[in-house]
Amino acid sequence: MIEHAAVDALVAERLERWTEELVQLCRFASEAGDDDALRGAADWTAERLAALGATVDVLEVPGAPPLVVGEIGAGERTLTLVQHYDVQPAVPLERWTDPPYEPAIREGRLYARGATDNKGEFLPRLWAVEAWLDAIGDLPCRLRFLVEGEEESGSEHLDALLDRRPVLREADGALIEGGGLDPRGRPQIVGGGRGIVVLELVVRTIAYDAHSSLAVLLPNAAVRLVQALATLWTADGLPAIAGLDAGIRAPTPSQLAVVDAIPPSILDDIRAESGVERFIGDRDGIDALRALTFAPTLNVQGLWSGFTGPGDKTIVPAEAHARLDIRIVPDQTPDEIVTALRTHLERAGFGDVEVAAEEGERAWWTPPDHPIVEAAVAVSEAVTGLEAQRMVSMPGTVPMYQVCGAHRVPATSLGTARDDCHAHAPDENIRIEDLATATRIAARFFQAFAAAPEMPPVPD
Repeated sequence: MIEHAAVDALVAERLERWTEELVQLCRFASEAGDDDALRGAADWTAERLAALGATVDVLEVPGAPPLVVGEIGAGERTLTLVQHYDVQPAVPLERWTDPPYEPAIREGRLYARGATDNKGEFLPRLWAVEAWLDAIGDLPCRLRFLVEGEEESGSEHLDALLDRRPVLREADGALIEGGGLDPRGRPQIVGGGRGIVVLELVVRTIAYDAHSSLAVLLPNAAVRLVQALATLWTADGLPAIAGLDAGIRAPTPSQLAVVDAIPPSILDDIRAESGVERFIGDRDGIDALRALTFAPTLNVQGLWSGFTGPGDKTIVPAEAHARLDIRIVPDQTPDEIVTALRTHLERAGFGDVEVAAEEGERAWWTPPDHPIVEAAVAVSEAVTGLEAQRMVSMPGTVPMYQVCGAHRVPATSLGTARDDCHAHAPDENIRIEDLATATRIAARFFQAFAAAPEMPPVPD
Protein backbone atom coordinates (compact mmCIF):
# COMPACT_ATOMS: atom_id res chain seq x y z
CA MET A 1 0.00 0.00 0.00
CA ILE A 2 2.88 2.38 0.76
CA GLU A 3 4.28 1.73 -2.71
CA HIS A 4 0.92 2.40 -4.30
CA ALA A 5 0.49 5.63 -2.33
CA ALA A 6 3.89 6.84 -3.51
CA VAL A 7 3.02 6.12 -7.14
CA ASP A 8 -0.40 7.74 -6.81
CA ALA A 9 1.10 10.91 -5.32
CA LEU A 10 3.59 11.19 -8.16
CA VAL A 11 0.84 10.66 -10.74
CA ALA A 12 -1.17 13.53 -9.26
CA GLU A 13 1.91 15.74 -9.19
CA ARG A 14 2.90 15.13 -12.82
CA LEU A 15 -0.49 14.85 -14.52
CA GLU A 16 -0.45 18.38 -15.90
CA ARG A 17 3.01 17.95 -17.42
CA TRP A 18 2.12 14.52 -18.78
CA THR A 19 -1.06 15.89 -20.35
CA GLU A 20 1.08 18.39 -22.24
CA GLU A 21 3.12 15.45 -23.56
CA LEU A 22 -0.07 13.91 -24.92
CA VAL A 23 -0.88 17.25 -26.54
CA GLN A 24 2.54 17.18 -28.24
CA LEU A 25 2.07 13.66 -29.57
CA CYS A 26 -1.47 14.40 -30.78
CA ARG A 27 -0.20 17.28 -32.92
CA PHE A 28 1.28 14.74 -35.35
CA ALA A 29 -1.27 14.04 -38.10
CA SER A 30 0.02 10.47 -38.24
CA GLU A 31 -2.51 9.09 -40.70
CA ALA A 32 -1.70 6.42 -43.28
CA GLY A 33 -0.03 8.05 -46.27
CA ASP A 34 1.38 11.02 -44.35
CA ASP A 35 4.95 9.78 -44.21
CA ASP A 36 6.34 12.93 -42.59
CA ALA A 37 3.81 12.89 -39.76
CA LEU A 38 4.26 9.17 -39.20
CA ARG A 39 8.02 9.59 -39.05
CA GLY A 40 7.63 12.53 -36.69
CA ALA A 41 5.41 10.53 -34.34
CA ALA A 42 7.81 7.56 -34.46
CA ASP A 43 10.79 9.78 -33.67
CA TRP A 44 8.91 11.45 -30.81
CA THR A 45 8.00 8.02 -29.42
CA ALA A 46 11.57 6.74 -29.67
CA GLU A 47 12.95 9.84 -27.95
CA ARG A 48 10.37 9.62 -25.14
CA LEU A 49 11.14 5.95 -24.50
CA ALA A 50 14.86 6.72 -24.47
CA ALA A 51 14.28 9.53 -21.97
CA LEU A 52 12.53 6.98 -19.78
CA GLY A 53 15.73 4.94 -19.73
CA ALA A 54 14.61 2.25 -22.16
CA THR A 55 16.86 0.62 -24.71
CA VAL A 56 15.34 1.73 -28.00
CA ASP A 57 15.51 0.08 -31.40
CA VAL A 58 13.75 1.43 -34.48
CA LEU A 59 13.04 -1.37 -36.95
CA GLU A 60 12.22 -0.70 -40.58
CA VAL A 61 11.23 -2.54 -43.74
CA PRO A 62 10.56 -0.99 -47.15
CA GLY A 63 7.16 0.60 -47.58
CA ALA A 64 6.20 0.76 -43.91
CA PRO A 65 6.39 3.21 -41.02
CA PRO A 66 8.96 2.12 -38.43
CA LEU A 67 8.29 -0.13 -35.47
CA VAL A 68 9.61 1.50 -32.30
CA VAL A 69 10.82 -1.02 -29.73
CA GLY A 70 11.58 0.11 -26.19
CA GLU A 71 12.78 -2.37 -23.56
CA ILE A 72 13.33 -1.64 -19.89
CA GLY A 73 13.60 -3.49 -16.60
CA ALA A 74 14.58 -6.99 -15.58
CA GLY A 75 13.01 -9.95 -13.85
CA GLU A 76 11.86 -13.48 -14.49
CA ARG A 77 8.93 -12.42 -16.68
CA THR A 78 8.62 -10.27 -19.80
CA LEU A 79 5.50 -8.25 -20.57
CA THR A 80 4.96 -6.94 -24.10
CA LEU A 81 2.93 -3.75 -24.44
CA VAL A 82 1.38 -3.52 -27.92
CA GLN A 83 0.72 0.09 -28.97
CA HIS A 84 0.61 2.30 -32.05
CA TYR A 85 1.31 5.92 -32.99
CA ASP A 86 -0.76 6.03 -36.18
CA VAL A 87 -4.36 7.26 -36.13
CA GLN A 88 -7.57 6.96 -38.08
CA PRO A 89 -8.19 9.59 -40.77
CA ALA A 90 -9.74 12.70 -39.23
CA VAL A 91 -12.26 13.33 -42.02
CA PRO A 92 -14.89 14.73 -42.09
CA LEU A 93 -12.99 17.76 -40.78
CA GLU A 94 -16.06 19.99 -40.71
CA ARG A 95 -17.57 17.90 -37.92
CA TRP A 96 -14.77 18.70 -35.48
CA THR A 97 -15.33 21.50 -32.97
CA ASP A 98 -11.60 22.29 -33.11
CA PRO A 99 -9.13 21.11 -35.79
CA PRO A 100 -8.22 17.47 -35.06
CA TYR A 101 -4.48 18.12 -34.86
CA GLU A 102 -4.73 21.26 -32.77
CA PRO A 103 -5.50 19.64 -29.41
CA ALA A 104 -7.97 21.50 -27.21
CA ILE A 105 -8.89 21.06 -23.55
CA ARG A 106 -12.54 21.67 -22.70
CA GLU A 107 -14.41 20.77 -19.51
CA GLY A 108 -11.79 18.33 -18.30
CA ARG A 109 -11.27 16.53 -21.60
CA LEU A 110 -8.54 16.63 -24.21
CA TYR A 111 -9.93 16.69 -27.76
CA ALA A 112 -7.76 15.55 -30.67
CA ARG A 113 -7.41 12.71 -33.14
CA GLY A 114 -5.56 10.00 -31.22
CA ALA A 115 -6.51 11.41 -27.81
CA THR A 116 -7.87 7.99 -26.95
CA ASP A 117 -6.86 5.64 -29.76
CA ASN A 118 -4.03 5.06 -29.17
CA LYS A 119 -1.86 7.93 -28.01
CA GLY A 120 -3.94 8.52 -24.90
CA GLU A 121 -3.82 4.79 -24.11
CA PHE A 122 -0.11 4.36 -24.85
CA LEU A 123 1.29 7.22 -22.78
CA PRO A 124 -0.30 6.27 -19.43
CA ARG A 125 1.56 2.95 -19.64
CA LEU A 126 4.78 4.81 -20.27
CA TRP A 127 3.99 7.23 -17.43
CA ALA A 128 3.34 4.24 -15.16
CA VAL A 129 6.88 3.06 -15.78
CA GLU A 130 8.22 6.53 -14.97
CA ALA A 131 6.12 6.72 -11.81
CA TRP A 132 7.29 3.29 -10.64
CA LEU A 133 10.96 4.03 -11.29
CA ASP A 134 10.89 7.41 -9.53
CA ALA A 135 8.61 6.45 -6.64
CA ILE A 136 9.77 2.89 -5.94
CA GLY A 137 12.87 1.87 -7.89
CA ASP A 138 13.56 -1.17 -10.04
CA LEU A 139 10.69 -2.50 -12.11
CA PRO A 140 9.25 -5.87 -11.00
CA CYS A 141 9.46 -7.35 -14.52
CA ARG A 142 10.91 -6.71 -17.94
CA LEU A 143 8.75 -4.49 -20.15
CA ARG A 144 8.85 -4.38 -23.92
CA PHE A 145 6.98 -1.64 -25.80
CA LEU A 146 6.09 -2.42 -29.42
CA VAL A 147 4.78 0.81 -30.97
CA GLU A 148 3.84 0.44 -34.63
CA GLY A 149 2.65 2.87 -37.28
CA GLU A 150 0.19 0.75 -39.30
CA GLU A 151 -2.33 -0.56 -36.80
CA GLU A 152 -5.17 1.54 -38.16
CA SER A 153 -4.52 0.27 -41.68
CA GLY A 154 -4.17 -3.42 -40.87
CA SER A 155 -0.60 -3.89 -39.53
CA GLU A 156 0.37 -5.07 -43.00
CA HIS A 157 4.10 -5.07 -42.34
CA LEU A 158 4.09 -6.01 -38.65
CA ASP A 159 5.05 -9.64 -39.29
CA ALA A 160 7.98 -8.55 -41.44
CA LEU A 161 9.09 -6.05 -38.81
CA LEU A 162 8.89 -8.63 -36.02
CA ASP A 163 10.83 -11.06 -38.20
CA ARG A 164 13.76 -8.65 -37.97
CA ARG A 165 14.02 -9.67 -34.30
CA PRO A 166 12.14 -12.94 -33.70
CA VAL A 167 12.73 -12.70 -29.96
CA LEU A 168 10.15 -9.91 -29.91
CA ARG A 169 7.46 -12.56 -30.21
CA GLU A 170 8.68 -14.28 -27.03
CA ALA A 171 7.11 -13.10 -23.78
CA ASP A 172 5.22 -14.32 -20.73
CA GLY A 173 2.30 -12.00 -21.33
CA ALA A 174 1.08 -9.08 -23.40
CA LEU A 175 -1.11 -6.03 -22.99
CA ILE A 176 -3.50 -5.19 -25.82
CA GLU A 177 -3.29 -1.58 -27.01
CA GLY A 178 -6.25 -0.24 -25.05
CA GLY A 179 -8.80 -0.93 -22.38
CA GLY A 180 -12.05 0.56 -21.32
CA LEU A 181 -14.59 1.73 -18.82
CA ASP A 182 -18.28 1.22 -19.49
CA PRO A 183 -20.71 4.17 -19.38
CA ARG A 184 -21.03 3.65 -15.62
CA GLY A 185 -17.27 3.80 -15.08
CA ARG A 186 -16.77 0.07 -14.51
CA PRO A 187 -13.55 -1.44 -15.91
CA GLN A 188 -13.97 -3.73 -18.91
CA ILE A 189 -11.30 -6.44 -19.15
CA VAL A 190 -10.92 -8.53 -22.29
CA GLY A 191 -8.73 -11.45 -23.25
CA GLY A 192 -8.21 -10.65 -26.89
CA GLY A 193 -9.60 -9.21 -30.08
CA ARG A 194 -11.33 -10.39 -33.21
CA GLY A 195 -9.58 -10.85 -36.50
CA ILE A 196 -10.60 -8.98 -39.62
CA VAL A 197 -10.83 -9.31 -43.38
CA VAL A 198 -11.07 -6.11 -45.44
CA LEU A 199 -11.84 -6.42 -49.14
CA GLU A 200 -13.10 -4.41 -52.05
CA LEU A 201 -15.78 -5.41 -54.51
CA VAL A 202 -15.45 -3.94 -58.00
CA VAL A 203 -17.97 -4.01 -60.83
CA ARG A 204 -17.13 -2.91 -64.38
CA THR A 205 -19.95 -2.99 -66.91
CA ILE A 206 -19.19 -0.71 -69.90
CA ALA A 207 -16.08 0.76 -71.48
CA TYR A 208 -16.54 4.26 -70.03
CA ASP A 209 -19.14 6.45 -68.32
CA ALA A 210 -21.90 6.92 -70.87
CA HIS A 211 -24.58 9.55 -71.44
CA SER A 212 -27.56 8.70 -69.22
CA SER A 213 -29.92 8.73 -72.22
CA LEU A 214 -28.44 5.29 -72.91
CA ALA A 215 -29.61 3.96 -69.52
CA VAL A 216 -32.41 2.10 -71.30
CA LEU A 217 -29.78 -0.03 -73.04
CA LEU A 218 -26.54 -0.05 -71.02
CA PRO A 219 -25.89 -1.92 -67.76
CA ASN A 220 -25.19 0.42 -64.86
CA ALA A 221 -22.22 -0.63 -62.69
CA ALA A 222 -23.75 0.91 -59.57
CA VAL A 223 -26.99 -0.99 -60.06
CA ARG A 224 -25.11 -4.24 -60.69
CA LEU A 225 -23.10 -3.77 -57.49
CA VAL A 226 -26.19 -2.98 -55.41
CA GLN A 227 -27.87 -6.10 -56.75
CA ALA A 228 -24.84 -8.20 -55.80
CA LEU A 229 -24.66 -6.66 -52.33
CA ALA A 230 -28.33 -7.37 -51.73
CA THR A 231 -27.62 -11.10 -51.89
CA LEU A 232 -25.17 -10.93 -48.97
CA TRP A 233 -27.78 -10.24 -46.28
CA THR A 234 -31.22 -11.53 -45.36
CA ALA A 235 -34.21 -9.20 -45.26
CA ASP A 236 -33.55 -8.83 -41.52
CA GLY A 237 -30.01 -7.61 -42.16
CA LEU A 238 -28.23 -10.78 -41.06
CA PRO A 239 -25.34 -12.25 -43.12
CA ALA A 240 -26.45 -14.73 -45.77
CA ILE A 241 -23.05 -16.02 -46.98
CA ALA A 242 -22.68 -19.78 -46.70
CA GLY A 243 -19.31 -20.53 -45.11
CA LEU A 244 -19.02 -17.25 -43.22
CA ASP A 245 -18.88 -19.35 -40.07
CA ALA A 246 -16.24 -21.75 -41.45
CA GLY A 247 -13.57 -22.78 -38.99
CA ILE A 248 -15.18 -21.24 -35.91
CA ARG A 249 -14.00 -22.80 -32.66
CA ALA A 250 -16.95 -23.63 -30.40
CA PRO A 251 -17.12 -21.40 -27.30
CA THR A 252 -15.91 -23.02 -24.08
CA PRO A 253 -18.15 -23.23 -21.01
CA SER A 254 -16.05 -20.54 -19.29
CA GLN A 255 -16.39 -18.22 -22.30
CA LEU A 256 -20.15 -18.73 -22.42
CA ALA A 257 -20.38 -18.08 -18.69
CA VAL A 258 -18.52 -14.79 -19.04
CA VAL A 259 -20.71 -13.60 -21.91
CA ASP A 260 -23.94 -14.71 -20.23
CA ALA A 261 -22.93 -12.76 -17.10
CA ILE A 262 -22.64 -9.45 -18.98
CA PRO A 263 -25.40 -7.14 -17.73
CA PRO A 264 -28.09 -6.72 -20.42
CA SER A 265 -27.95 -2.99 -19.67
CA ILE A 266 -24.92 -2.81 -21.96
CA LEU A 267 -27.34 -3.35 -24.86
CA ASP A 268 -29.44 -0.41 -23.68
CA ASP A 269 -26.27 1.68 -23.62
CA ILE A 270 -25.46 0.70 -27.21
CA ARG A 271 -28.98 1.54 -28.37
CA ALA A 272 -28.93 4.90 -26.60
CA GLU A 273 -25.47 5.86 -27.87
CA SER A 274 -26.31 4.74 -31.42
CA GLY A 275 -29.80 6.25 -31.55
CA VAL A 276 -31.57 3.03 -32.55
CA GLU A 277 -34.58 1.28 -31.04
CA ARG A 278 -33.85 -2.25 -32.25
CA PHE A 279 -30.91 -4.32 -33.42
CA ILE A 280 -30.79 -6.15 -36.73
CA GLY A 281 -32.69 -9.41 -36.75
CA ASP A 282 -34.42 -8.23 -33.56
CA ARG A 283 -31.46 -9.58 -31.61
CA ASP A 284 -31.64 -8.85 -27.90
CA GLY A 285 -30.61 -10.24 -24.53
CA ILE A 286 -28.30 -13.26 -24.44
CA ASP A 287 -28.66 -13.78 -28.19
CA ALA A 288 -27.34 -10.28 -28.89
CA LEU A 289 -24.52 -10.56 -26.36
CA ARG A 290 -23.38 -13.90 -27.76
CA ALA A 291 -23.55 -12.57 -31.32
CA LEU A 292 -21.48 -9.55 -30.31
CA THR A 293 -18.76 -11.94 -29.14
CA PHE A 294 -18.93 -15.14 -31.15
CA ALA A 295 -20.60 -14.32 -34.50
CA PRO A 296 -18.63 -13.08 -37.53
CA THR A 297 -19.71 -9.68 -38.81
CA LEU A 298 -20.37 -8.53 -42.36
CA ASN A 299 -20.21 -4.79 -42.87
CA VAL A 300 -20.14 -2.30 -45.75
CA GLN A 301 -17.61 0.45 -44.98
CA GLY A 302 -18.42 2.49 -48.04
CA LEU A 303 -19.82 2.63 -51.57
CA TRP A 304 -18.74 4.79 -54.45
CA SER A 305 -19.61 5.08 -58.12
CA GLY A 306 -20.38 7.62 -60.80
CA PHE A 307 -20.65 11.32 -59.99
CA THR A 308 -21.27 12.54 -56.42
CA GLY A 309 -20.18 16.18 -56.63
CA PRO A 310 -22.41 19.26 -56.53
CA GLY A 311 -24.77 19.74 -59.46
CA ASP A 312 -25.66 17.13 -62.04
CA LYS A 313 -23.62 14.91 -64.31
CA THR A 314 -25.99 12.68 -66.20
CA ILE A 315 -24.02 9.49 -66.76
CA VAL A 316 -24.36 5.74 -66.63
CA PRO A 317 -21.44 4.73 -64.34
CA ALA A 318 -19.02 2.29 -65.89
CA GLU A 319 -17.49 1.22 -62.58
CA ALA A 320 -18.66 0.79 -58.99
CA HIS A 321 -16.88 -0.09 -55.77
CA ALA A 322 -17.74 -1.26 -52.26
CA ARG A 323 -15.39 -1.84 -49.35
CA LEU A 324 -16.41 -4.52 -46.86
CA ASP A 325 -15.00 -5.62 -43.54
CA ILE A 326 -15.67 -8.96 -41.87
CA ARG A 327 -14.71 -9.50 -38.22
CA ILE A 328 -13.69 -13.11 -37.54
CA VAL A 329 -13.10 -15.28 -34.48
CA PRO A 330 -10.80 -18.21 -33.59
CA ASP A 331 -9.94 -20.37 -35.57
CA GLN A 332 -11.04 -18.69 -38.77
CA THR A 333 -8.54 -17.64 -41.41
CA PRO A 334 -8.87 -14.68 -43.77
CA ASP A 335 -8.32 -16.87 -46.83
CA GLU A 336 -11.30 -19.14 -46.16
CA ILE A 337 -13.54 -16.11 -45.60
CA VAL A 338 -12.54 -14.57 -48.93
CA THR A 339 -13.15 -17.92 -50.61
CA ALA A 340 -16.63 -18.14 -49.07
CA LEU A 341 -17.53 -14.69 -50.38
CA ARG A 342 -16.29 -15.45 -53.89
CA THR A 343 -18.21 -18.74 -53.93
CA HIS A 344 -21.38 -17.01 -52.78
CA LEU A 345 -21.19 -14.36 -55.50
CA GLU A 346 -20.57 -16.97 -58.19
CA ARG A 347 -23.50 -19.12 -57.06
CA ALA A 348 -25.75 -16.06 -56.94
CA GLY A 349 -24.92 -15.19 -60.55
CA PHE A 350 -22.41 -12.44 -59.80
CA GLY A 351 -19.17 -14.09 -60.83
CA ASP A 352 -18.28 -10.88 -62.71
CA VAL A 353 -17.88 -9.01 -59.39
CA GLU A 354 -14.18 -8.71 -58.59
CA VAL A 355 -13.12 -9.48 -55.03
CA ALA A 356 -9.83 -7.87 -53.98
CA ALA A 357 -8.58 -8.70 -50.48
CA GLU A 358 -6.86 -5.75 -48.81
CA GLU A 359 -6.27 -6.80 -45.20
CA GLY A 360 -6.39 -9.98 -43.16
CA GLU A 361 -5.71 -10.60 -39.48
CA ARG A 362 -6.57 -13.59 -37.32
CA ALA A 363 -8.23 -13.42 -33.92
CA TRP A 364 -6.35 -14.08 -30.67
CA TRP A 365 -8.23 -14.93 -27.47
CA THR A 366 -6.93 -15.75 -24.01
CA PRO A 367 -9.16 -17.81 -21.68
CA PRO A 368 -11.20 -15.50 -19.43
CA ASP A 369 -9.95 -17.26 -16.27
CA HIS A 370 -6.26 -17.02 -17.20
CA PRO A 371 -3.99 -15.51 -14.50
CA ILE A 372 -3.12 -12.52 -16.71
CA VAL A 373 -6.82 -11.66 -17.00
CA GLU A 374 -7.28 -12.18 -13.27
CA ALA A 375 -4.42 -9.75 -12.60
CA ALA A 376 -5.97 -7.11 -14.86
CA VAL A 377 -9.33 -7.50 -13.13
CA ALA A 378 -7.83 -7.22 -9.66
CA VAL A 379 -5.80 -4.04 -10.25
CA SER A 380 -8.59 -2.34 -12.20
CA GLU A 381 -11.04 -2.97 -9.38
CA ALA A 382 -8.53 -1.81 -6.79
CA VAL A 383 -8.05 1.57 -8.49
CA THR A 384 -11.63 2.29 -9.58
CA GLY A 385 -13.38 0.75 -6.60
CA LEU A 386 -15.88 -0.83 -8.99
CA GLU A 387 -16.46 -4.42 -10.04
CA ALA A 388 -14.83 -5.16 -13.38
CA GLN A 389 -16.78 -6.56 -16.31
CA ARG A 390 -14.98 -9.48 -17.95
CA MET A 391 -15.38 -9.93 -21.69
CA VAL A 392 -14.07 -12.75 -23.87
CA SER A 393 -12.97 -10.38 -26.63
CA MET A 394 -13.23 -6.81 -27.67
CA PRO A 395 -15.53 -6.42 -30.70
CA GLY A 396 -12.75 -4.77 -32.71
CA THR A 397 -9.45 -6.01 -34.09
CA VAL A 398 -5.93 -5.71 -32.71
CA PRO A 399 -2.74 -7.33 -34.06
CA MET A 400 -2.33 -9.75 -31.15
CA TYR A 401 -2.14 -12.88 -33.29
CA GLN A 402 0.98 -11.53 -35.00
CA VAL A 403 2.60 -10.73 -31.66
CA CYS A 404 1.34 -13.66 -29.55
CA GLY A 405 0.37 -16.55 -31.82
CA ALA A 406 3.77 -18.14 -32.44
CA HIS A 407 4.50 -18.73 -28.74
CA ARG A 408 0.91 -18.84 -27.40
CA VAL A 409 1.47 -15.68 -25.34
CA PRO A 410 -1.52 -14.78 -23.12
CA ALA A 411 -2.90 -11.26 -23.47
CA THR A 412 -5.31 -8.94 -21.74
CA SER A 413 -6.35 -5.30 -21.64
CA LEU A 414 -6.57 -2.57 -19.08
CA GLY A 415 -7.27 1.13 -19.36
CA THR A 416 -9.92 3.80 -19.26
CA ALA A 417 -11.26 4.54 -22.74
CA ARG A 418 -15.02 5.10 -22.75
CA ASP A 419 -17.73 4.76 -25.40
CA ASP A 420 -18.18 8.54 -25.43
CA CYS A 421 -14.50 9.10 -26.25
CA HIS A 422 -15.54 9.04 -29.94
CA ALA A 423 -12.56 6.96 -31.05
CA HIS A 424 -12.44 6.89 -34.89
CA ALA A 425 -15.01 9.72 -34.96
CA PRO A 426 -14.98 13.53 -34.96
CA ASP A 427 -14.27 15.16 -31.60
CA GLU A 428 -12.29 12.18 -30.30
CA ASN A 429 -11.43 12.87 -26.67
CA ILE A 430 -10.29 11.51 -23.34
CA ARG A 431 -11.02 12.62 -19.79
CA ILE A 432 -7.86 13.97 -18.18
CA GLU A 433 -8.80 12.34 -14.88
CA ASP A 434 -8.99 9.02 -16.74
CA LEU A 435 -5.38 9.46 -17.86
CA ALA A 436 -4.39 9.47 -14.19
CA THR A 437 -6.56 6.43 -13.47
CA ALA A 438 -5.07 4.51 -16.38
CA THR A 439 -1.54 5.31 -15.18
CA ARG A 440 -2.28 4.07 -11.67
CA ILE A 441 -3.87 0.87 -13.01
CA ALA A 442 -0.88 0.13 -15.25
CA ALA A 443 1.65 0.60 -12.44
CA ARG A 444 -0.21 -1.85 -10.25
CA PHE A 445 -0.51 -4.31 -13.10
CA PHE A 446 3.26 -4.54 -13.56
CA GLN A 447 3.54 -5.78 -9.98
CA ALA A 448 0.54 -8.11 -10.19
CA PHE A 449 1.84 -9.64 -13.42
CA ALA A 450 5.28 -10.25 -11.93
CA ALA A 451 3.89 -11.73 -8.70
CA ALA A 452 1.27 -14.08 -10.17
CA PRO A 453 2.01 -17.70 -9.14
CA GLU A 454 1.91 -18.88 -12.76
CA MET A 455 1.58 -17.45 -16.24
CA PRO A 456 0.97 -20.42 -18.58
CA PRO A 457 0.81 -20.12 -22.38
CA VAL A 458 -2.57 -20.11 -24.08
CA PRO A 459 -3.65 -23.73 -24.69
CA ASP A 460 -4.08 -24.99 -28.24
